[in-house]
Amino acid sequence: MDQERKVAVYKKTNGYCHICHRKLSLKNHGKNNEKGGWHLEHSIPKARGGTEHLNNLFAACIPCNLEKGTMHNRTIRARYGTTRAPYSKAKKDKIRNDNTLAGGALGFIGSALFGAKPWAVVACTLIGAQIGKEVSEKI
Repeated sequence: MDQERKVAVYKKTNGYCHICHRKLSLKNHGKNNEKGGWHLEHSIPKARGGTEHLNNLFAACIPCNLEKGTMHNRTIRARYGTTRAPYSKAKKDKIRNDNTLAGGALGFIGSALFGAKPWAVVACTLIGAQIGKEVSEKI
């Protein structure tokens, strides 16, 4: 597999194992005894008809990939208390922006409905936006 595809798979989960959420090292692909070593993991295993298509590939630390074998992602993730793959940086940024806008809009609408003074409407809008952004930081 070429380097460009490996980077694309790595970025899908922002450089974290999609199973246990451990941090991986881009340069340590296929290196078993290196910190952050990882494999390309097939969401639907090749043994079950999985393909090399990008939407079927995830980055997984080597121990998780070996443990998964042909199990379903939900089964192996449950062992680690996770339910989904980590979000990519682009997805996190979109969620953060959406929540910031939504929080600001709720602050604006709430204060305007109660007939607040203009300075209070602005303050509530800014506070709502900050709350929306902070909620997203925990993702």
